[in-house]
Amino acid sequence: MNKFDYLIIGNSTAAVGAIEAIRAAGDNGSIGVVAHETEHTYSRPLITYFMAGKVAEENVYYRPGNFYERMGVECMFGRQMKSVDVEGRSVLLEDGERIGYGLLMIAAGGSPIAPPIPGMDRPGVFFMNTMDDARKAKGWLQHNKRAVVIGGGLTGLKTAEALANLGQEVIVVELAPRVLAAAMDEACSELVRQVLVSKGIEILTEVQVTRIDGCDDSNDVCFATLSTGEVISCDTVFMAIGVRPRIELVKDSGIEIGRGILVDRHMRTNIPNVYASGDIAEAFDPLFGGQRVLPILPNAYIGGRVAGMNMTGKEASYNVGMSVNSVNFFGFPFMSAGFATQEEGDGFKVFKKLDGTNYRKIVTRESKLVGMLISGDVERAGLMTGMMRAGVSVEGMEQDLLDGKLGLICLPKDVLEERIHSSGRNWQ
Repeated sequence: MNKFDYLIIGNSTAAVGAIEAIRAAGDNGSIGVVAHETEHTYSRPLITYFMAGKVAEENVYYRPGNFYERMGVECMFGRQMKSVDVEGRSVLLEDGERIGYGLLMIAAGGSPIAPPIPGMDRPGVFFMNTMDDARKAKGWLQHNKRAVVIGGGLTGLKTAEALANLGQEVIVVELAPRVLAAAMDEACSELVRQVLVSKGIEILTEVQVTRIDGCDDSNDVCFATLSTGEVISCDTVFMAIGVRPRIELVKDSGIEIGRGILVDRHMRTNIPNVYASGDIAEAFDPLFGGQRVLPILPNAYIGGRVAGMNMTGKEASYNVGMSVNSVNFFGFPFMSAGFATQEEGDGFKVFKKLDGTNYRKIVTRESKLVGMLISGDVERAGLMTGMMRAGVSVEGMEQDLLDGKLGLICLPKDVLEERIHSSGRNWQ
């Protein structure tokens, strides 16, 4: 049986963070990476830009082609983990091979949610979860022009933007009353909707696709039927209603799970020598005060780095996890963080300012900044998220926050020194 000192399941941001942390610690132990995709490590948020022709394929990959070779990593791509034997310290692959490990990190990410809609298997139906998805869709779209996007979250709307940039006729179908309902409040969501509509994208809310039909002369997508009974003519359908952590990989293994694999602040599971990070992990959120699944790229890298450091014996804690979304649509930026959709009450105070298309909302609890929403000028948003993570009191600063005038000079001396020297980031 082949055996590695460090075995990593998954080949994305969290895996890169762990590998770099292990090697930065001076550890020369053997590292093996198993991944169901055949791709070199790449940035998932860029796949819609690749599909639209805005980013070249080589620029989607965020580490050099020789990264794994330089790091001394043995890659087993295009292979799927089936199960893990924590007592025998090994994993079983779907092709029957068993691989041993000294320490294991599971960073297998999430799988796209596939609703039980008749016609989902027709040619012309795509997910937008992998680079291969984007390649297939890009080829298909060269010969088609009417697309329906199911899902008004971040992935759905970035897909819609990419399609509009390709000259497609685009309709977004969202079950919730508004787009980005999980990340933005009603006012900010409406600003996003206005931007999309101004670019020719049609938005349908409080409705869902119930059926996808093919053409009379082929099995290809031709119509999408809505819950209202309306039938939309289309030749492409994108499914973008979310992803689920791939916790089925550890079923019956003894590894504790919730929505994701449960980990402590060191990214350790309940099983000795087994760690998890990235979109599959349910890790600590300091604002929430408990464990949450937060499928956000920076958190995945930091979590992987924390896991890697602890795997080498250097203690590190994951204390910066927080829900943060930074996105722009057609060049117009939006950012949300923490309790962004929270309204007044239950110990929360909410302050808002709307000036044309510039919107700011801050949410405080016990005088500390715990949530924010910004559209337009996001220049100082990084400072604000830093204040949220540090638990800084913003009492008396609320108007400056709303006006975008708060600078580093306004921070307490100890917080300013910590920010300058990064002394509080013990994950580094």
